[in-house]
Amino acid sequence: MTKSFIDEIGAERAQTLVKEAVAEAIAEADALGLPQVVKIDGVWCRQYPDGRVEPVEGGR
Repeated sequence: MTKSFIDEIGAERAQTLVKEAVAEAIAEADALGLPQVVKIDGVWCRQYPDGRVEPVEGGR
């Protein structure tokens, strides 16, 4: 049976790679002025790099 990628590189290394990729994606989105989607007090919102927060319609 073929090993999965995670089995081949190890769970700890895979987790590190995922964390690095997410941080890079967030930085790129911020540089482009794109929002992150976050949950605040149970409500899904768009959080922009300038600090502005807008609820997502139908996000509850």
